[in-house]
Amino acid sequence: MDWAQTKKLSTSGIATSKCALLLGIQIGMDGTNDATITVYNGTDNSGDEIIPTNTYDAATLGIQGLVSSYGKLATDGIYVEITCAGTVEVVVDFKPWP
Repeated sequence: MDWAQTKKLSTSGIATSKCALLLGIQIGMDGTNDATITVYNGTDNSGDEIIPTNTYDAATLGIQGLVSSYGKLATDGIYVEITCAGTVEVVVDFKPWP
């Protein structure tokens, strides 16, 4: 049995290149600069969107976003596109599948 795994990204990148169930993402920002984030099925931004593009408000310190996508299958991997003028961390939770 495979347990859930976590990947932290501070720039656009691959959370996993293998088939996985996306469990969710958490977003932490610097409190000043909003972050725009999109999560894709695949290893780049040419795949289908799993979590659509959204701009998260950095006005509140701490974790600004918790997006639950429990059970969304990413057959070609999980890629996170991040745009932010400041500091942002995106933690991706996923489970290898099958």
